[in-house]
Amino acid sequence: MSSQSPLQITVYASPEHEHVAVRRALDSFGLATDWGLPSPTLPDQITLRLGERYGTHHAPLGTSDNLASRLRAEAPGTASLLWQDPYFEEADGHYGARVPDVGDFESPCNANGAPNIDLSELIVILRQTPTLTTEQWLAGPGQTVLGSRVRQVVTDYEHNLVS
Repeated sequence: MSSQSPLQITVYASPEHEHVAVRRALDSFGLATDWGLPSPTLPDQITLRLGERYGTHHAPLGTSDNLASRLRAEAPGTASLLWQDPYFEEADGHYGARVPDVGDFESPCNANGAPNIDLSELIVILRQTPTLTTEQWLAGPGQTVLGSRVRQVVTDYEHNLVS
């Protein structure tokens, strides 16, 4: 039996013509709003519930990569946040956020979906731009390294769901 861990995704926005593709992708990976009990919908009755978390407790490791790739290919206009929990406490999970016209951000993450930025990698990156001030770095290369723009839009989506 392969190693498994929880996987979850929230779809924040999606053009209507991509809803069926997104929902089929979620269903094919066993993701549902009730976390593992796939809905008995027929293909012509598929609905996508924006802003709701779909998940499963038992996804094979690497499923998040496969789901992210499929959504990029079949639903490129869809904004989402997904993460797969670490297999065990000391390991990293996988975080992936996609916001069309803003970008994609992938990172290792903890079990709460919080991205982990590897300090040793960050030091190497910072050394490549020694003349930049912190403010310049955060406004430039840091946007990509830390996923700042993408993560801010995801935060805005989350706040809009709550209010």
